[in-house]
Amino acid sequence: MGSVQERMSACLARIHAQDHRWRAMLALNPQAEAQALESGLKASIEGKPLHGFILAVKDNIDVAGMATTSGCKALAGAMPRQDAAVLRKLREAGVLIIGKTNLSEFSFEIRSRSSLGGDVLCPFAPHATAGGSSGGSAVAVACGYADGALGTDTGGSIRVPASCNGLVGFRPAHGALSMEGIAPLAPSTDTVGPITRNVDDALRLYRAMGGKVVLPPSVAGLRIGLLRQAYGEDQSIVAAVEAAASRLWDHGVELIDPVRVEGLEALIEGPHIVDVEFASAFNAYLAHNFQPGTAPASLADILESGQYLADYSAVLKARLGANPDAAGRVLERHDQLAALLKDTMGHYGLDGLLYPTMRVIPQDLANPKGGWAPELAARTGWPAITVPVAPHGAVRPIGAELLAPTGQEGLIFALARLMGNT
Repeated sequence: MGSVQERMSACLARIHAQDHRWRAMLALNPQAEAQALESGLKASIEGKPLHGFILAVKDNIDVAGMATTSGCKALAGAMPRQDAAVLRKLREAGVLIIGKTNLSEFSFEIRSRSSLGGDVLCPFAPHATAGGSSGGSAVAVACGYADGALGTDTGGSIRVPASCNGLVGFRPAHGALSMEGIAPLAPSTDTVGPITRNVDDALRLYRAMGGKVVLPPSVAGLRIGLLRQAYGEDQSIVAAVEAAASRLWDHGVELIDPVRVEGLEALIEGPHIVDVEFASAFNAYLAHNFQPGTAPASLADILESGQYLADYSAVLKARLGANPDAAGRVLERHDQLAALLKDTMGHYGLDGLLYPTMRVIPQDLANPKGGWAPELAARTGWPAITVPVAPHGAVRPIGAELLAPTGQEGLIFALARLMGNT
C-alpha cells in the first residue's frame, strides 16, 4: 500500500502521465502533497475512519482555496467561501483532496463535455464519452488518480458514468445529505454521493458524509423485482443484469420476474424539473456562494460574456426564460410516480427493483440514449446504487442498478455487495 505520501505522489504521477488523454481533471489541489505529508506523519487516528483516503471532487462542489467552475470558462475564477458541508465532514474523517474533476458543463447532460475541459473520454473506449455529468470523477477513480470521488446526481449523473467506467455509484435519497456549497441543477432532485471501486468504500464515504445506514443481518428472503420495461435491446446488457440477479438468487434472494409497472413511461414523459428550476436556483447560488467579485453576478452575465460551451446557448436561454411556477405541475408527476412504484412494490411484495443502469453502451461522443431508468430514483427521491456486472473479460463495463424506498439504504448496500462482478 505504501505511505499516505507515497500513494498521493503515485496518484499525481498518474495524472501527469495519463490525463492528457482522458481529460478527467480540471485542477489539482496545490496543497495535496503537503497535506499527505502531514497526514502521513500521524498514525492512523482512532475516530478517523478514512485516514489517508484520496478523494477527487466534481468541480461543482466547493473546495476551499480552489475555484468551483461547473466546467464553465466564465466561472474559472469563482472562489467559494468555504468547503461544501459534506466535504467538511469528509475532511474530519481523514480524507485528502487531490483535485477537482471535469464534468458536463452545469451538469446538463449524461456525457461530460465542458468549455474548460472538453470531453471526458472513457478509458475503456477512447472514442466514446465517459458518461456524465460526473464523468471526470468516474474516470479519476477508474484510472487510479484517487481512491474514490464525489459526484452529483440529479437524473443519473453519478450512476451513468459509474456504469460506463466499471465502478460503484451511489445516489442517496433526496435530502439525506446537505447540498450546501454545491452548485444546483434542480434542487428538488439534486443529490451528492460517492463513486468508488467497490461497495464497501462507497458505504464508508456515505457514512462519513453523514448518511445513515443499518445493514440487515441477512438478505435471505428479500424479494427483488426485475423491471424488464427498463432493459432495452442490447443482449450483452440483458445477460449481464440477469447474471447479477442470479448471484442474488444464490444468496437466498427471491426474484420476481418480470415486474410490470403500468403507466410508468407516461409519467417519465413531459417537462423536466431541471428546465423549470435551474435558472432561479443557479442565480441565487451565484449571488451568495462566492467570495465577492470572483464570480459573474447572474446567468444573464454568463450568457453575455460568451464564456461557456456554445452547445448550451439555446438551452441556457430557454431555461432563463422558464416560468418557475411550472415546478408544481412537474413535481406532482414525481409524487404520482413515487405512489405508483410504492403501490406496485406492495402488489408484488417487493423490497427493491433491479434493472440496467443504461440501455446502451456509449459508442461515440454524443449524449448517450441511456433510457429513463436513472430517472426513477431522481423523481421518486429514493436511493439507488449501480454496480459493475459485465462478465470477466468483457471489453466494456456494464452497470446494474438497484432501487429501494427511502430508509432501505442498508438493504441496497447489502445486496450490492453480492450482485456485482468484481
